[in-house]
Amino acid sequence: MLKRIFSLLAVLALAAAMTAPVLAEDAVSGGDGSSGGGSSGGVTDPAPANTDGVYVVGYTVTDIAGGEITTVDVGDHVNVVLQVVDHSSARYNVKAEEISARINSSVFQYTGVGEIGQLFQSNDDPDQTRLSRVRNGEASEEEKAANAYYNYYSYVLLFRDVIYQGGGNTLPINLTYLDTSKPMQQFSVQIGQCVDKDQTTSPNLLVRSSSYGDSVVAGEEFTLSLGVYATAGNEPLSDVIVSLTLPENVSLSNGSLSFYLGSLQPETMQTVSFPVLPASGFTGTVANITVNLAGTGAVSGKAVTGTTAISVPVSQPDRFEVGQLEVSDTLYLGDTGTVSLSYVNKGKNPVSNLEARLTGTNVGAGGYQYLGNLNAGTEGSVDFDLIPDAAGPVSGTITLSYEDAAGEPRTVTKDFTSNVEELVYEDPMVDPGMDAMQPESAGMPVWGWVLLVVCGGAVVVVVVVVVRRKKKKAAALAALEAEDSDEDL
Repeated sequence: MLKRIFSLLAVLALAAAMTAPVLAEDAVSGGDGSSGGGSSGGVTDPAPANTDGVYVVGYTVTDIAGGEITTVDVGDHVNVVLQVVDHSSARYNVKAEEISARINSSVFQYTGVGEIGQLFQSNDDPDQTRLSRVRNGEASEEEKAANAYYNYYSYVLLFRDVIYQGGGNTLPINLTYLDTSKPMQQFSVQIGQCVDKDQTTSPNLLVRSSSYGDSVVAGEEFTLSLGVYATAGNEPLSDVIVSLTLPENVSLSNGSLSFYLGSLQPETMQTVSFPVLPASGFTGTVANITVNLAGTGAVSGKAVTGTTAISVPVSQPDRFEVGQLEVSDTLYLGDTGTVSLSYVNKGKNPVSNLEARLTGTNVGAGGYQYLGNLNAGTEGSVDFDLIPDAAGPVSGTITLSYEDAAGEPRTVTKDFTSNVEELVYEDPMVDPGMDAMQPESAGMPVWGWVLLVVCGGAVVVVVVVVVRRKKKKAAALAALEAEDSDEDL
């Protein structure tokens, strides 16, 4: 069995390898990226030249033993082999094992993941001159970048043991990646071998487009818009309901998780929007939202369902803040001052590659410091020396640069001013208050001269009195000595 299947795979891959570039260039637009029906082992109707998506260029159907078949009845178990052209996966440069392809249909029952084999890479650049220059190694960097947009993978996609349930022949496929941040790709193919005893064909439901804005931040509401599409069929769908299954810490800011869309015609799309609010306590980086689709065939009454996963990247709000800046009001020429700035990360995610720069006028040579990573809930500070080269005003700026949790560069600045004065030398042996204590030099006032004369006269009188007293005392002593001499005789 395996030998027969892989023989068919090899033939189909060879045919697709020869035809895929031609089909990509000469394709007729199909609107939704779906490929038309084809005969067993043949090539489908020309696929659209869609360099952003995925489409089928050929398919075949075999029985479980690997034998090719031309008719598929309701209840049959078959293998479906598709030759796929995939621009999206080539652009993301993913490996085959990183691609997950699932059937999203109630018409074809299959719960596993398709097997990818015989993958090769090519390019369908419509600018043949540029393509030739790239292949010859003569292209410029700009030409290489422009040409890379047209890279594509061609590979064989095998679904084993698919049960045909009836109700149509459209086989819709969801292509996702192990890296859930990459968007899902959707494409379909009409399996012409299917024979439904009930000729009423109900469309399938799928999410053809989704958007949530440029960015989603925890604690802030965003609008999730979904393009709900009904595939080809010969009856409309009624009672179409779109509902969401939300992860933990994600809710609707208002309204219901279910939206009644009502009737939906085949091959038409309607947009549904939900106001979604990731809580500020959301700790993940991606919110995986499941979209559930349900409807009923308006004629056949057949239930139609579909499920799609939407991955929404969620970032935490940036709460890196600067604190108090400290710098002296007055600096002195020839001396070194300091300016300090504190900072704190109040967010829930670390910030990376924190750097600090000092720039300004009359601050000296400035400065730069690499501060590294700052975890959530931690703080720090940065100090710079100030060496002014002239007296006068000082003005400067400290700029903190970092990368937030999403890898986006951010900056915070803080300005400061100060003043520089000349440094005056003073002799430590000289009391600065001595000059103030010296009496002022001025002429003698009149009353001073009078006082000086009076005092001088008083001094003269005293001197005269003293002299006279001394003379009287000396005379008295001399007379007394003479009397004593006479008595002795």
